[in-house]
Amino acid sequence: MEIDAKARKCPHCQTDQRIWFARHPILTGLLVLFVIGILGTAMGGGNKSGSGPAGTSDAQPTVAPVAQKITAGQLADDFDANQVAAEANWKGKVVEFSAVVSNITDSGISFYNVASKEFSMTQISCRISDKNQLMSLTNGQSVTVRGTVGSQTIGVVGLDDCTVVQ
Repeated sequence: MEIDAKARKCPHCQTDQRIWFARHPILTGLLVLFVIGILGTAMGGGNKSGSGPAGTSDAQPTVAPVAQKITAGQLADDFDANQVAAEANWKGKVVEFSAVVSNITDSGISFYNVASKEFSMTQISCRISDKNQLMSLTNGQSVTVRGTVGSQTIGVVGLDDCTVVQ
């Protein structure tokens, strides 16, 4: 028998007449996200290796940004006063400061009690990828570090790509 084109199910055998995508909305959604991810990677990810055609290099020489010399207290006080304004002012900037090491972990160095307020909970955490820079440090030692300011989470101002300068 002939079945109406708008029918969802066959009136005789009850077979679902919809296309595969309509019958499986969750799998369709996952498939769409997967394809968008692939396309995003292909279009935005591009050639990051720096090698162009015929072995030529299309990478430009990178110039290290000049670090702004500040005090750890200045950074902590700005975040204590207004986190939103401090992130707008400092986020993404490379800074350099000296402070006394409070804690050393496998992810880097932390500095506590750097703000001028007596009971400030603001801390600075420098994420250091080169663990060799951490080997000779001790808690209580004054060090100079350089890093890129990130955001503040639960009172901790994060600095990425930190290096020990001295």
